[in-house]
Amino acid sequence: MAFDGLVFKRLSEDCIIKPFNSVDDDLNEFLLDKSKFYQNELLATTYIIENEEKTVAYFSIFNDSLRIEEVEFASKGKLKKFLASFLSHPKRHLKHLPAIKIGRLAVCKEEKGKGKLIIAWILNYALDCNQYSACKLITVDAYAQSLGFYEKMGFGYITDDDKDEETRQMFLDLTPLINAEAS
Repeated sequence: MAFDGLVFKRLSEDCIIKPFNSVDDDLNEFLLDKSKFYQNELLATTYIIENEEKTVAYFSIFNDSLRIEEVEFASKGKLKKFLASFLSHPKRHLKHLPAIKIGRLAVCKEEKGKGKLIIAWILNYALDCNQYSACKLITVDAYAQSLGFYEKMGFGYITDDDKDEETRQMFLDLTPLINAEAS
């Protein structure tokens, strides 16, 4: 993955985090104050992209599953349609779809366009992971201001029930990408 002129690294205990300032204080605080705790507790793995002076972007990922029974559907027909969009042979007993979750993704104010590179890296990572363990989806609880970005990257909404919330649950189905690789 080309992060030309930048250093891409996995966060470690001895890593010195360079200054970072995105448009969101919560995302800034996570990187600077919480990311190492999450890493040490095996709750999320954080990757940093930096130049000589600052952190340009970062993201955290972790294993997830979409629990079907937690998604509210207006009818059983809508549930069947939802499952049919993911599975060639929907199973009634299926309760979880395996996923990788984007816990955090942030780019500093001055650097635009790095989010697309990060999503491409996560996609490649997820596709590689499928060699060892099944992964059907990439999920994210997207902030309202980021919805357009995730839509452009191919993510869809899990439900409309969170339409007016601060964050919305979104997903990207990996099946078409895996099938395209196999062809």
